Amino acid sequence: MIFDIIESVVFILFILGAVVGSFLNVVGLRWDLPAGRQALSKFGGRSMCPNCKKILKWWELIPFISFLALRAKCGGCKASISWQYPAVEILTGLVFATIFNFQFSILQNLILITVFSIYIVITIYDLKHKIIPDELVYAAIFLSLLIPIFFIHYSLLDWLSGPIIFAFFGLIWLISRGRAMGFGDAKLGLSIGLLLGAPLGFSAIILAFWIGALISVIYLFFNKNLTIKSEIPFAPFIIMGAWISLIFHLDILHVTLF
Repeated sequence: MIFDIIESVVFILFILGAVVGSFLNVVGLRWDLPAGRQALSKFGGRSMCPNCKKILKWWELIPFISFLALRAKCGGCKASISWQYPAVEILTGLVFATIFNFQFSILQNLILITVFSIYIVITIYDLKHKIIPDELVYAAIFLSLLIPIFFIHYSLLDWLSGPIIFAFFGLIWLISRGRAMGFGDAKLGLSIGLLLGAPLGFSAIILAFWIGALISVIYLFFNKNLTIKSEIPFAPFIIMGAWISLIFHLDILHVTLF
């Protein structure tokens, strides 16, 4: 009976996440450059095909199902629909379903889900523009800070994990003059450390470098136009590392021992 309830909750969270992911796609794609400020007017109105401006029907907006039903093409002009849409919807569904912790309060889970929703928008934006909007990362930092203040008792090292990660990335940014890493990555690292604490936070950063190195090598192999000096967004790797670290409760450095 209990397992049936858990399965039902996880399924509902996945569906909810997929619906939210559809909205996060809109936010990530319509956020303004270069100031990075929201143009609120862009978020209103009906969804439409970016190619032929056809207003989409409700059945064309069902997360990932509509994409499959339409065979990845607009129902009007037959232009290709980006795989980003179903990918983000499925990813957000998986994030919602996996980071929800039944031992946490509803409010704590809501904060976790909200922070990771912001992370997903940051991922979309960084992949497209190679920059992290200040409004998004500052919101993530503020919400992350609520976890140690109201919900989890942090040790001194847990409290310092965010500033340590920030200083580490900030030093790379400073020494490389922004070529190896952006300052936005340092601010994102501060949020990760505050949200996860020392064991999970440090593990997330280690995973980020491992994942980044692996994907970069694969990408270099298949993309002949890419060189070792090409700019590759690092925020998606940090966020992926944080997600994996959180759901598997990783402590790669065994920081609990010191």
